[in-house]
Parts: sequence; C-alpha cells; structure tokens
Amino acid sequence: MVLIHYKKTELNQFLYECAANTPTDQVIKDLVEINNMRIILDRLACAMEDLATHGPLKPEDTRGLSEQSLIDAAIETMAPEKKPWAVTPQQLLPGQRLNPDKTAYRTGVIQTEELSKMVIENCTKVKQAISKNLVDLKQCLTTKIVQEQLDLLRGCMMICYPGYHGLPPWEPSREILEGQFDTQATFTEQYDFLDEKNTSLWWAGKELLRGKLLSDFIGKNDKTKIIVRLQKTGAGAPVREPAVDAETQKKMMAFYYKKQQEQKELEAENEDQYLNSQWANPKQLKQQLMGASDQISWKPK
Repeated sequence: MVLIHYKKTELNQFLYECAANTPTDQVIKDLVEINNMRIILDRLACAMEDLATHGPLKPEDTRGLSEQSLIDAAIETMAPEKKPWAVTPQQLLPGQRLNPDKTAYRTGVIQTEELSKMVIENCTKVKQAISKNLVDLKQCLTTKIVQEQLDLLRGCMMICYPGYHGLPPWEPSREILEGQFDTQATFTEQYDFLDEKNTSLWWAGKELLRGKLLSDFIGKNDKTKIIVRLQKTGAGAPVREPAVDAETQKKMMAFYYKKQQEQKELEAENEDQYLNSQWANPKQLKQQLMGASDQISWKPK
C-alpha cells in the first residue's frame, strides 16, 4: 500500500493508505472527505465539551452580558422564541444541574454528572482519534474511521438531548449535526474546508491529474511514501514547505540575537586594560626562552 502523508501545516496533517493503481479521483475524494471530517469533528467535540460544561448557548443579543440591566434591555427587543434561552431558569428540571458560565455566553444549565462525564470522555477520545500525533505513531485515517467518530458523538448527543430537545436552534453542536455547519468560517491558516469537485492533488511540485492512476505519477511500487497537498483548482502549485520548522527558526533567531548583543558589547569596550594581560606582553617569547617568564618570587619554593 502506498503511504500518503497529507500535510497542510504542522498542526494539520494525517496519513492515508491506498493501492498504487488507485484512480487519482478516488484519492482526492477520500483525502477531501477525511480533511473536512477532521474539521467538523474537532469543532463538534469542542462545542459538545462546552455544552456539557456550561449548558446551551444563549441568544446572540445577551451573550457576554453580566449586568442585569443590560440583559433586561436586550430581552425587551428580542424575539419571543429566544427569550427563554436568554436567562438562567429559576427552577431546574429533574436531572439538571447549574454550573454558571463566567463568560456569560452559556446558560449554565447542564445534565447529570454521569452524562456530562460521558460526553467529555468521548469528546477526548474523538480528538485523539483524529489528532496530528497519529502521524508520529504511523496510524492511518480512513473515511470509515472518521465516520465512526461522528456517529459516536451523535449518539452521545441523542442520549443527553433526545431529538435535540432542550437545545436552541443556534447551539453549535446541533447546527453541526444537522448539517448547518458554516464551511465559510473554516478557511484559516491551519485548516480549510475543501470542495471535492474544485480541488487538485499536488506532489513534488506537480499536479496529479484526474482521470489517471496514482501509479502513472509515482510508479507501481506499493511501498512508496509521498507527501501531498490539496489545492484549489486553478490556484497553481502550493507554497513549498519552509526549510526549517518554527522551533528551529526560533532557536536560530535567539542565537543570532545573542551574537549581536555580544558584538555590541565588544564595540562598546574600547579601553586598553587588556594590555596588562600576560597574553598581550610583546616580550613574552623572549622571557620564555630566557626562563624568566614566571613571576619572580622572593620566597623559597
């Protein structure tokens, strides 16, 4: 099996395996799906952790407001269907607990301790299952694996909130599971949500064209390993990876800065005290030949 290392940045990378005679269209399809699912799973896991810790998200009008006067003013102009989510209820339903959110973004009404713990543990497992650290462990991802992780989180949500009952429509975890995920908000320096039909595959500075086999470009050896990137079609070749990583770059900058400081100190030191040093004595060689290089001692040794 050909080992494909997809690497956009140091924080966004994973491994994928396929046969050398796999069509490039299938490779692009799988890589795009895994990339997009990793973004969705990461966002979903973080949203469900927040939900299990501090409850549903408040309406946008009252998020971050802690003073009651500001909250009351925002509620007056709010749509009626949003008002129940704007404040913390006075009476909790059976099985609910209260854990106030210090940022005032969430209501603070959460499920039982057992359910909250179950959600957080499964979110942690999902993050580990799609982590970039799998590259160092040489563990590959497949479309089946990422789909199983999504089903796991969906099952946790249905256990805690059957049919999304008790969740507002704007709750991020609900939006993601209902397919209302905002893909336009995922274009960052580290992550980008890709469109399969508008994505091209690049390796070694050349595009692996659609309609051909992977072996047409890398050969028929199934023990090959390649590092690839996905790029928007028509955008040209992706930017080459820097020669040194960020950590090495920091060490180099620190080293050169230290050298600069030492040079400045040497330039500022213009005194002639060094002339009194033994190594600056112009008659040192003559004294050594005459055996008088050592300091004269007036006491017997």
